Amino acid sequence: MATQTIKWLPSTSPNIVAYTILKSDTGIGGTYTQLTQILNMISGPNWLPAENCFFYNDDLVPYRWYQIQVLDQYGNSSAPSAPTPFQAGNAPVVTPSLYVTALTENSGGTNNLQYVTQGGTPIGGATIRVYRKLDWDTKKYSKVVGTAVTAATGGWAAPVFVEPGETYTIVFEKTYEYGPDRTEITV
Repeated sequence: MATQTIKWLPSTSPNIVAYTILKSDTGIGGTYTQLTQILNMISGPNWLPAENCFFYNDDLVPYRWYQIQVLDQYGNSSAPSAPTPFQAGNAPVVTPSLYVTALTENSGGTNNLQYVTQGGTPIGGATIRVYRKLDWDTKKYSKVVGTAVTAATGGWAAPVFVEPGETYTIVFEKTYEYGPDRTEITV
């Protein structure tokens, strides 16, 4: 069977592990469904060293449109509407930026987002969930931007990467002991 090739540039977002290729056979504005997933492995089987880009060979479907989403090691994926649709035979597409700012306990100032008791004792082992403020305010609790846990110091064991220009609601909770407590930050 004949094939057609699509190409995309490696993501500049941190911690990217894979690219999800979406396809639409109903036009540029159609419904996009997952075609496949390609690991973010430069020098891997889907890497074109001469062009410094990734590629995928698909069955020849002349009217098919594609989108590329990025997936990070924490399970976060770029928004389905973010990638610009393109067709096969394209110049390498720029992948959408997933998250470009790291939220940590020091975001907004030293120890600003450290989780501590009212007396100032650090709370380790608590879950941190980050939401867009609008999603939190409209009770869309399944739309978590990212999660982390607190270290023994009350600091974040790992950052949560977010898009700048947004206000985020951060929820801290150590089940049956502390919280849920919440705060907001604009990045």
